[in-house]
Amino acid sequence: MLETGHHYRDQVSKIISWGHWFSFANILLALVLASRYLFIAEWPVTMLGQAYALISLFGHFSLTIFVIYLVIIFPVSFVIPFPRALRFITVLIATMGMSLLIIDTEIFSQYNLHINPIIFEILLSKTEQELNSDWQSFFTFIPFLFLFELVVSSLIWHRLRRLSRFKLGPIIAIFFFVCFIFGHLLYMWADAAVYRPITAQKANFPLSYPMTARTFLTKYGWIDQKAFDKRVSEKNEVTESRLDYPKQALILNPDRQTFNVLFINASTLRADMLNPSVMPEMTALALQAQQYNQHFSTSNSNQLGNFSLMYGLSAQYADDIDTSSTSPFMLNYFALANYKLGVFASEKITGTRQQRTTFVDLSASQTTLVENTQADARTVTETENWLEQQKQPWFAYVSLKSAEKMTTPTGFPALFYPNIQDLNSQAINRQTALQNSYRNSVNYVDTLAAKLVLKLKELDQYNNTVIVFTSDHGTEFNDNNDQSWGYGSNYSVPQTQVPLFIVWPDMPAKQINLDTNHTDIVPTLLSNLKAVMNPVSDYSSGIDLFTDNFKPWQLLGDKNNFVILEPNNISIFSYQGLFTREGSHQVRNRASYKLNRKSSIQQTKLNSVLAELNYFYKAHPAVE
Repeated sequence: MLETGHHYRDQVSKIISWGHWFSFANILLALVLASRYLFIAEWPVTMLGQAYALISLFGHFSLTIFVIYLVIIFPVSFVIPFPRALRFITVLIATMGMSLLIIDTEIFSQYNLHINPIIFEILLSKTEQELNSDWQSFFTFIPFLFLFELVVSSLIWHRLRRLSRFKLGPIIAIFFFVCFIFGHLLYMWADAAVYRPITAQKANFPLSYPMTARTFLTKYGWIDQKAFDKRVSEKNEVTESRLDYPKQALILNPDRQTFNVLFINASTLRADMLNPSVMPEMTALALQAQQYNQHFSTSNSNQLGNFSLMYGLSAQYADDIDTSSTSPFMLNYFALANYKLGVFASEKITGTRQQRTTFVDLSASQTTLVENTQADARTVTETENWLEQQKQPWFAYVSLKSAEKMTTPTGFPALFYPNIQDLNSQAINRQTALQNSYRNSVNYVDTLAAKLVLKLKELDQYNNTVIVFTSDHGTEFNDNNDQSWGYGSNYSVPQTQVPLFIVWPDMPAKQINLDTNHTDIVPTLLSNLKAVMNPVSDYSSGIDLFTDNFKPWQLLGDKNNFVILEPNNISIFSYQGLFTREGSHQVRNRASYKLNRKSSIQQTKLNSVLAELNYFYKAHPAVE
């Protein structure tokens, strides 16, 4: 190195030169450690996918480490021009960074997750007794890593003159910079071209945010949105899904029962509406059934609530089911067992996610689809007409929407006043009026459901029919005084708890007061119909409700959240996608939905939840 005779300037120059070489050494170390991500996520089978994997590896980790140097170490070099002190601080930072990288690779290998506030909080909150032997031994590497960084730091410092003779710095910097830029350009192209061998690697690395420009390209006419949507659809059809659902092919049980199944889904029905004053008919029927008084939807939306009802899977699997166009195991059984299938809905189904997935593989000759009737009364009439024609075993799914719309037909007697028709009066409380209109619509749904039950009795099919009555989710009327109305805004009890009762032929009535959720309905039906030889674990995240083997927690949520419902708490974990990079964790009181800052989630419980979230995925998702 050239010395100027100015001590401060020479020291800073030497420190900066050392910092560059020390950063380069850590880039090489990070590349070695981070290569594990490529093996965990599985190596792409296309050459371009493989090239992107390597380019993004070099570009992402070289830039990440250089930015850390530039933001932290470089400015400190001017403030603390004392080589030993600065080198010691830098070694501590490097040790911490590499330790986090090693820990992250281990977490990624176990859960397909990166370190985020959720995981980090749990790791920090665990006591020594809670740490299992694997993690205890895993953390012993940190002192050795610190010693390694000290040795590297010392070697580089004492060989700076020799290293300065190599004019490789600019070449190395240009190489890594080109990898970074080219990697992002490749991903931008792959996103626009729907090239999955590259886009499937989006979340392989921590802190990775590949560049996309689809909106920009569409805005200026460089991408045709309709052609893009068509391309996505075609890719979805030919791409091998990362799903492993079902685990084994459906195996019919020759000794299966042939009960009919009537499935009534009264949308947006709160659990507390099942009472004699609002729903006298269904309340009376529930007293003859297996009634689950603490039953919850798996989500707070129509689509995801319906998804879990039909699939018996947690709501987080919905997007992958949609991508792969996989039909429900339960409906596949009814089709193979020669059941007649009837789907009756007041809303539109054709062209929706339900049609693309739930009913995708059902033959037209075997299935009757009546949709978009606009009126629940017509939906029920169509169902009754269909029932009159059935001679062989059948499965009927009936979706009623009046409670969601809070409407009743003209002439239907309103039992609850004042309602929204009376809101012209300034003395009317808005919350009370909405609740009463809702109660009136629920009362109307009660009469319609009762008509279906009466029709079964008229046709002498009641004693040979399983009746499932539930809802996709609940709704809220500012119950917790937090200005939450309707559904889809939070995971409070009013928005997620729904009625569930199952009328099973010759089974005595029973009241169950333990927590259950929608994933339990499919395994309950198939297990007790003795429908298949497959174990429940082949096709569902739920349990057979008739075995009394209940879970201590329930998994709710959507693609951005997973929610753990417990007897006293509701724990909400927010993330971005399955391979999360960011996240937050909050615990709320179950009864009031108030934030509880002192509670935390147990490691063992989180492990169980993450295992359920990943159970129906292949161990190493294939990339084509």
